Amino acid sequence: MIATMLVPLDGSPFAEAALPSAQWFASRTDARLHLFHAHQPVPVLVGVTEALASAPSPDLGAIRRERSYLDDTAKRLGLVGGVAVQTDFGDGPAGAEIVEEVARIGADLIVMATHGRGALGRLWLGSVADHVVRHAGVPILLIRPQAPNTPGEDPDIRSIVVPLDLSAVSRTILDPVVELARLAKARVTLLYVVEQFFQTMEPGVPYPIPQDPGIAELQRANAKRMLEEAASVLREQGIEVSTRVVIATSAAAGVLDTLEKPGYDLVALATHGAGGIRRLLLGSVAEQVIKGASKRVLVVRPQDELQH
Repeated sequence: MIATMLVPLDGSPFAEAALPSAQWFASRTDARLHLFHAHQPVPVLVGVTEALASAPSPDLGAIRRERSYLDDTAKRLGLVGGVAVQTDFGDGPAGAEIVEEVARIGADLIVMATHGRGALGRLWLGSVADHVVRHAGVPILLIRPQAPNTPGEDPDIRSIVVPLDLSAVSRTILDPVVELARLAKARVTLLYVVEQFFQTMEPGVPYPIPQDPGIAELQRANAKRMLEEAASVLREQGIEVSTRVVIATSAAAGVLDTLEKPGYDLVALATHGAGGIRRLLLGSVAEQVIKGASKRVLVVRPQDELQH
């Protein structure tokens, strides 16, 4: 059950793109909503022959402005789910501070934008989101901000696509998906991607590399059986679920192509799994999906896979 949510902000409208989805969750769960900002000290540049006698003094003016921004944002949101929005403040590297704050408040869910620009025009939430995914150990809902002056994303979630492979680890996403589907009364599609390799015979004209029909059929049959086993567990919990096997040049391409079809609002996946040969998905499939998805991504990294 989601009882406490954390929304990291950096002061930019891009980072605030996470707020509508966070409000949506809080209004349906009565969860406490915490807004968090990590102050980033401005580095002091010195000459190659100089040394700092002591650490630079904190920029008290910047800290006051950042705290004021958090308080003003909380007041603007008002009561969310009948509960006042809380604000929390850190001082240090954003990724590490967010992970520490998650543990401190016992957050069950992080809702954050994948990109944002804070003070000095620096990119704040690209590498930060990557760090949080690797270390937080709780589900993370990643929001890709819309371009300026375009309508915001509808926070309602009606349909969820869930990529699975043949590993048990990939199924660790299913518990968060069940909770989300119940909250949203959303449909779930379990997806398996059969990778079909292509070669280019002429410039710009790909041709599929011939594959043993027996092997291909066995792969599809195994995938369908695995998906139906997982689907039956979800159906027993009252979730409307269907299964789908698609063929694509890569797992990430198959997931992204499916997600972009009309009717899907969110993709949910674990960051570590296997298919045939064990592979680290965060460095390949999950990372490509996170970077390439134009819609929301719910991602979880199993506790035994966390990087310390």
